Amino acid sequence: MRRPHIVSYLFSMAAILSLTACQFPGLQKGTLSPSKPDPSKGVHIALALPVTGNLAPVAGRISRGAEIAKQEMTAQGIRLTIDTINTDAPDWQAKLQALPPECAVIGGPLRPQIYKQVRDSGLVDRRIFFAFLNNLEPGDEGRRAWRFFPSPQDQIDALISFATDGMGMRSFGVFYPSDTFGTRMSALFGQTAARRSMPVQTAAYNPADRASWSAAAAPLIKPMQNGSGSSATPVPQTEFEALFVPDSWKNMDMVVSSLMYNGEDRLLLMGTTLWEQSIAGRRVANADKYPLAVFPVAWNVTTGPRVLAANNNFWQSLGYDFVRFAVSMAMSDRPSASEVTARANRAAPLLRALAPMSWDNAGVGHERLFVYRVTAAGMAPADVNDLKQTRTAIVERAALRMQGQPPEDAEGQPPVPPQQTPEGQFLPPASGTPAPAVQAAGQQPAQPVMSTTPQPSYKLRLPSRPGTQSAQ
Repeated sequence: MRRPHIVSYLFSMAAILSLTACQFPGLQKGTLSPSKPDPSKGVHIALALPVTGNLAPVAGRISRGAEIAKQEMTAQGIRLTIDTINTDAPDWQAKLQALPPECAVIGGPLRPQIYKQVRDSGLVDRRIFFAFLNNLEPGDEGRRAWRFFPSPQDQIDALISFATDGMGMRSFGVFYPSDTFGTRMSALFGQTAARRSMPVQTAAYNPADRASWSAAAAPLIKPMQNGSGSSATPVPQTEFEALFVPDSWKNMDMVVSSLMYNGEDRLLLMGTTLWEQSIAGRRVANADKYPLAVFPVAWNVTTGPRVLAANNNFWQSLGYDFVRFAVSMAMSDRPSASEVTARANRAAPLLRALAPMSWDNAGVGHERLFVYRVTAAGMAPADVNDLKQTRTAIVERAALRMQGQPPEDAEGQPPVPPQQTPEGQFLPPASGTPAPAVQAAGQQPAQPVMSTTPQPSYKLRLPSRPGTQSAQ
């Protein structure tokens, strides 16, 4: 069932979203815990969720995860009360005010406008709110309220770390839709890369004019004809290795087609958490178009708690881990902001379903997101070594294609590249005869037609023709 209004809202939030453990260690007798509640006194927490509005399905999933966590803790002897306040009801503020004093920790709200009303009413100064939002009002985070949700910065940090620390890349491009979300994410990506002294090239496209996207991508790819006729695939002169595309998954087919129209298929394609809501648990059509596509994920899809395995999703994981987290904080009043932050960090290691979270000295939340890749079955954890091998094969095929050679010979083997004479001429080997690894004594070693290793500029090199300079 389609819910365009829900999808639109989730897009504006800019994120959809571990540590594994078999038990809840903070509640086991004789074990150390960040904050160990007293079972005899019980624990009282609350959730502020839109139970009846257009986000009711999301609120329902959060509540389901919370109930699963409550059942686990009840079985362990913990008396837990969870009050759910419907923030779509007219009297929601009065019900929040009426919560007993010992109900100090509240999860939510889920809507930015509801948080603003909570803030303006002064409720944030009397309770401990961990908002399910990707950002808070300026100056609030870590002082008046906290986040229990991944931020756009968390997404970009995960992608850049994966590309640099994992894949060894140092140059980036951004191809973004010229809407509010795309523009904001593009700017944030550029700022983050700049702090690491890495160059970023950007280009925007009009989301309402899909026919113009190929032309919009051209300044990034800088395609040139390879001399084999106007119908031949252009030779890309791309100067970066990874491309960030802050757009929804439904537009990726056209984005990739626009890149390939300009001759480029070698880039690590990086998306946002928006991709997950479209492909998680679904078959991906034309998955072979996305061999190098990755995106950040905020929950432990493959190795999360068994109790969540059936129909699990980010929102259910959020409710489950928040209840465990809030109980572990063991708070019955609102102390200083620094004490809340310290308690949050002590409780964070107990998260089982979500990506690891922490709060810095200013109380600003950070979530170390997982990176997944696109597969025919939907999504799977991104393996760096596998992606490196895939990328090497793609680069080699691209080098052959740009030289006008087929990717395989009649026997299904990669074709033997032409050999280079000492005079710089390229001579193809005799048909069916493999080229020697080294030329005869006194001659230079054989060189491939094109480098299959990306240069610092990431431009594959073509051999020189008489009277011309090679493309560098």
